[in-house]
Amino acid sequence: MALKYVVTKQVFGFDLQKTEKYVARQVTQGQVTFPKLCQQVGQICGAHRGTVQLVIAGLVDALVNNLDDGKSVQLGEFGIFRPGIRAKASDTADEAKATSIYRRKVNFTPGAALKEVMNKASITRFTTPDTDYTTPGNDPEESGGPVFGE
Repeated sequence: MALKYVVTKQVFGFDLQKTEKYVARQVTQGQVTFPKLCQQVGQICGAHRGTVQLVIAGLVDALVNNLDDGKSVQLGEFGIFRPGIRAKASDTADEAKATSIYRRKVNFTPGAALKEVMNKASITRFTTPDTDYTTPGNDPEESGGPVFGE
C-alpha cells in the first residue's frame, strides 16, 4: 500500500506575519462504495453480498444503540468507537452546564490491525502526468512515445 501526497502552499491563521508555508497533504485515491465493499467482503468470506449487507446493517444498528447508551464499542483489532462531546470552558464548576456543550461526536481509536497497516504503508509524492502537447518537445510523436487512438 502506498499513501500519496501533494505539496500545497498554505497561510496559517495563527501566523500574524501571514508567512506562506508548504505542507504535505494526502491525496485520496478514490472511494469504495458500500455495495462494492460488501461484494469484496463476500468474496473474502464466501458469503453472499446480501448476507454481508444484512450483517453490516445489524452491526451499525448495534453500534448506534450502544453509543446512544454512552458505551464505547470495541470491534476487535479494527478499533474502538467512543461517544464524545466538546464544551466551552468555564471559570467555575457551576457555569459548566449542559448548555456549554456545543458539539457531540464519535471518537474512533484505531486498533492494532489498522495501526500496523498505516505504519507499514509507503509514502509517495503524487505527480500529475505531463500532458501539455502545446509546448514544443512535448509531442509524443516527436519523442517516440506512445500515441493513443491509432
